[in-house]
Amino acid sequence: MNYDVSLLEIKLFLMTTQFGNFSEVARRQDMTPSSVSRKMAQLEEKVGTKLLHRHTRSISLTDEGVAFNKHCTDIINQYERVVEHIEQRANTPRGTVKISAPVAFGRLHIAPYLPELLERYPLLKVEIQQTDAFVDPAAESIDLMIRIGVPQDSSLRMKRFAKQRYVMAASPSYLKSYSIPGKPEELEQHNCLVFKGTNGLQRWFIGKEKLEPYEVSGSLYSNNAETLVASAVGGSGIVVFPTWLIGEELKSGKLVALLDDYQVSTSLEQQSISALYLETDNLAAKVRVVIDFLTEKFSSTSGNNSCYWDVELNHQHRAI
Repeated sequence: MNYDVSLLEIKLFLMTTQFGNFSEVARRQDMTPSSVSRKMAQLEEKVGTKLLHRHTRSISLTDEGVAFNKHCTDIINQYERVVEHIEQRANTPRGTVKISAPVAFGRLHIAPYLPELLERYPLLKVEIQQTDAFVDPAAESIDLMIRIGVPQDSSLRMKRFAKQRYVMAASPSYLKSYSIPGKPEELEQHNCLVFKGTNGLQRWFIGKEKLEPYEVSGSLYSNNAETLVASAVGGSGIVVFPTWLIGEELKSGKLVALLDDYQVSTSLEQQSISALYLETDNLAAKVRVVIDFLTEKFSSTSGNNSCYWDVELNHQHRAI
């Protein structure tokens, strides 16, 4: 019996069975498809049987491969539990934490803090994936997801950092040219810069006691929020975005908050900024310290106002 099978070979085998081709496994592991194929051939030689049917465009399991897959899953799960147990007992958290975060939020509110996090925990490594697309934390082996919106997946544990607060805003130059809207109905006379994602144009909801949808239009739509912010700062029109995204512009006066007597949102439901992670009996120390660190940085009572999630805004439009 050959005991020379490595955990890497087992991991590559499990990923191959999950994705059904060597190319996707290679992309995720920063390898070449031929290297993954060689590893699988070596694995089959070591265990003494054929595990994979190699088709032209896909890969499937042999009967022996199905049985091997079940036991390999158990092996990897046991290994991960042992490593987590060791990490939890260690004085200093160690290991790699894979974080997934939205592109703009990651750039503005996570990346600036990473040097301090890594200095505080020198045995920690961080792999951050910035994407606005859907991510399956189990399939992608993500330890921690930072997500913004209405929580949907009840199978994940959640740590809420803050409520998402929206503000309607425009630049002083735009307001001088086109006047200041005093009520939502007047937005029909204004150029509204609207986010357009996979679900179409983002809706604006405005109200004092109850949010109501308002149809708005303008000369610029984009699936990139920062492009719309830059256009608003340049005087192109009015935007509705969360304070974590335009807080700096509001503080500096590049943008001015509008309709401050109204609530503004892009959803009827309360949205939040949260950390999501897989259900587990014992959260790994490396993940726990990252959550605690971000909680410290994002807390409104920490004295750190760089996120501007709960600050009072100066309503400068009254002086325009």
